[in-house]
Amino acid sequence: MLLSPKLERVRDSVDTYFTKLTELDRFNGVLLVFKNDTLLLDKAYNLNQDGTSSTYVATDYQFDIHSIAKLMTHYLLVKLERDEKLSTDQTLDAYFDDFPRGNEITLKMLLEHSSGLPRELVGFEGEEYQLTFDDILELSKKQSLLFPPGTDVQYSNIGYEILYGIISNIYEKSFSQCVVDEIFEPLGMDSSGAHFFVKENRVKRMAQNHVLKDDVLEPIDNIQKDEFRNARFFSTGEDLKKFMDHIKQEPYASFLEDKNGIIAKDGGSKGIRAQVYSDLKNHFDFVLLANYDEMPFFDTIDDMVKLMKSEPVDYPKEINRVAIQVDEEVLQEYAGAYTFADFDGLVLEIEVEGDHLIVLQEDEKVGELKAESPTVFFEDSKSAESFEFIKNEKGTYDALMGWKGIVVEGKRM
Repeated sequence: MLLSPKLERVRDSVDTYFTKLTELDRFNGVLLVFKNDTLLLDKAYNLNQDGTSSTYVATDYQFDIHSIAKLMTHYLLVKLERDEKLSTDQTLDAYFDDFPRGNEITLKMLLEHSSGLPRELVGFEGEEYQLTFDDILELSKKQSLLFPPGTDVQYSNIGYEILYGIISNIYEKSFSQCVVDEIFEPLGMDSSGAHFFVKENRVKRMAQNHVLKDDVLEPIDNIQKDEFRNARFFSTGEDLKKFMDHIKQEPYASFLEDKNGIIAKDGGSKGIRAQVYSDLKNHFDFVLLANYDEMPFFDTIDDMVKLMKSEPVDYPKEINRVAIQVDEEVLQEYAGAYTFADFDGLVLEIEVEGDHLIVLQEDEKVGELKAESPTVFFEDSKSAESFEFIKNEKGTYDALMGWKGIVVEGKRM
C-alpha cells in the first residue's frame, strides 16, 4: 500500500530515530506503528544481525510484557462490572474477612494505586517466585499502609496481586488462565500466553532478555526469582495491537482512556521494556518491545509521541556531558538521606567528598556525582541519566534519580 507524503515523512522519521538509537547501542527490539489505521512500520532493530546471537529478534518474536498485564486487568474489571459480577466501589471486606482497613480500601483504589499499600512486600526475605496467591494475601495483610486509603498515590504491585486473586475467584480459575480465555483466545492472540498456571504452553519464539554488565551485554533469565508468577505474560507486537484495537472501541474506551484520549501502559523489569500506546484523538498507535533495558525508555516514548504528531525532536546522538565546579556550601545543601518508595524503600545517603558528591548505600560507597549545573548531577558522562535535586515545601531538597531510562523520586528523610 502506497503512503501519502505526510505518512511517509512520519514513517521515515520514526525509522531514522530508532536506527540511530540502535547504532548507539541503546535499543534492541521491535516496533509496530500505525497512523490513521494505516501500517507505517513493522520492524525489528538488532544490535547484532547474526540470527544466532542471543540478542537477535524478529517481528514475530514473543516478549515478556510485565505490567502491561495491569491494563488487561483493568479491561477485565470493566467487563466484570458491566456483567454485574463486581463493582469497583466494593471494599476488600466484601472478599476478605480480616484484611486490615478492608472496609476502606476499594477495588478502584487498588486499580488506581491509591490504596496505601507499598509497591512490593516490605520485610519479606524469601523469593517472591515461590509465593502462591494465598501467601501474597497473608503477607499483604501485614504491610503498613504508606498513607490513609484514597489520600495519595503510590504505584503498588501488591494491590494488583490482590486484584488478580479477586478476578481469579470470580472466574474460578487462575488469573493467567482468565487472561488466556477472556482476552487471548477471543481476540485471536495466538502468540500470546503465560509462563505459569495455564493449561497450554504457547511459547514459540521467545526473545531473550539482556542487561549491560561491565560494558558487556549479557543474557539473563527471563524469569527472575524476585518476581511474582501470577501475571507473567508474553506477547508479540501484532498480538498486542489486536488487544489495543479491541479496548479502544466502546464500551471499553470510555473507561480506559485518560483525559487526553490516550490508552497506554508500559511494562518492564530486568532486561526487558515494553509499551503499548493508542492516541484516540490523534489516531495513532504503536507497540514497542525491547529485550535490552539500557534504552532511555520514557524519553524515547515521549519522542515517539512527538514524531507521530509530526512535532520536532532531537534525534539520538552520542552524549558527552561536561562537569562544572559548584560551591561546597551548595553541595552541603544536598547532603542527607533519601528514600525511594518505587525501589522498595531504598535509602541512599548523599555526602560531600572534595568538590563532588558521593552516593552511599548501607554505608558503602556506590557512586560519585559530578555537577552539570547547580542542581543536576551525573555519574557517567556518556549517559543521559541524572540525579537532580528539587527544592521541597520544607525548604530542603528531594531528588529525582534516573535509572535505566526511568526516573524515580527520592524523598528527603
